[in-house]
Amino acid sequence: MFENTSMALFERKPIQEAGVAIVKKGSQNSVGLLSGEDNHNDREAAFMKYKDAYDRVPLVTAIIDVQSDQAVQDFFFEGPNSDKLDKWADKVNLMQFFHRTAKLMVLYGNSYVETIREKGEIVELKILDPIYMNVFRKLTGDITGYSQIIGDKKVVLWGTTGSEEEDKKYKRKLAKFDSISHFKHNVLGTEKYGASIIKPLVSSINIKLEMESSLSKVLFKYVAPLIWAKVGNDQFPANDSVVTSISNTLRDLSAESEITTSHLVELKVMDFNAKGMDIKTPIEHVEQQIITGGQVPPVLLGRGGEGKADSEVQLRSFGRHIKALQRELKNEFEEKIVVGQEMGSEEDKLVWSQAEEREKEVEIDMLRGLVTDGIITPQKANDLLPPKFREELPDRPMELLNKQGQDPETGLQEPRPTQRKDKKVKDNPNDPTQTTKDKKTMGKRVNKTDRSVPIK
Repeated sequence: MFENTSMALFERKPIQEAGVAIVKKGSQNSVGLLSGEDNHNDREAAFMKYKDAYDRVPLVTAIIDVQSDQAVQDFFFEGPNSDKLDKWADKVNLMQFFHRTAKLMVLYGNSYVETIREKGEIVELKILDPIYMNVFRKLTGDITGYSQIIGDKKVVLWGTTGSEEEDKKYKRKLAKFDSISHFKHNVLGTEKYGASIIKPLVSSINIKLEMESSLSKVLFKYVAPLIWAKVGNDQFPANDSVVTSISNTLRDLSAESEITTSHLVELKVMDFNAKGMDIKTPIEHVEQQIITGGQVPPVLLGRGGEGKADSEVQLRSFGRHIKALQRELKNEFEEKIVVGQEMGSEEDKLVWSQAEEREKEVEIDMLRGLVTDGIITPQKANDLLPPKFREELPDRPMELLNKQGQDPETGLQEPRPTQRKDKKVKDNPNDPTQTTKDKKTMGKRVNKTDRSVPIK
């Protein structure tokens, strides 16, 4: 771990949650810190449940992975320091950092990163496990420090907890905490921690885990089909001893077992539903609760059954959800890393590429249509493309698409010949007796009858 001792590239005051309003109820100690706001052990136990669900429940694993995979796409920077940031992104493997951070934000609601500097430059974005991290702040919301507690060992403290006695319990203490950045997801109100997407699903996940752990017993006891035995007939009625003997024989008998009986015993295998147990309904109900709370369309989780129209609506809604996650990650990164760690200025922006290929095609087709219709110039369309598609174009081309020229005074693209209108018919552009199809008139509207007719 390296302390930040280099000079800032850009002069900027640290971002703080300033103000005088109280952001959380609780008791205040002598230095203004909020005590009793949260409990590290309770939060660690909850986070361990989230991790256990991710490791054990395939449905939860798919929900977390799909959201993080969809959110992190190709990206580029725009602004005065874009070239510098692009080179730095390759150096620190920023794509992998975004993917791991997005997954932690969705899974735990929080992600922490420590910036490692060498000779004043950030050489690594070190991700810290959110399970063991703590945030300290005042009643007004001002952050005073971060700490890492693993088990009963208080390992590192950045800043202060607000109590000198509490600070002394940490093995290592750093006076500044500006090297720590906290990424929060789904923040509710003034909470200092984000909220995991699994938090409202804990009850359903526990039920699912209990059902799966007991599935073998359930299958043996309820799903095994019933075997009905008829003993005796009207001529030879069975007594109690014979019925008891046959019952004991059938106690551990399964449907595929072989048994030899007299002509007075008749066996019949019945469907397991005769026991009155429908095991499919509760399982589907629990899984549907998890899918609904996970906010991922079933079709992306390998589940069919949805119609094409329903799937299309769900995918469009999911696309907006992913854009919201991208926007959250973008804002946190620009504020905490680009500006907070003085890698750039507020004018430097992170731009995500589209998550779907069809979105790229629609955007490019739209730009091509605007250029073709003369609404925007090719230069403007070139500037709107991602950097890898941009080219150096001449400032003022003499001839543009479809023989369109450029107004030397305004610099705007002139309309195509078929778009030009004759001033004489400007007040009546829809006159059916006039046309613009005559190529010799260069798009001017003339009378349909005003044409030369060859004499034979």
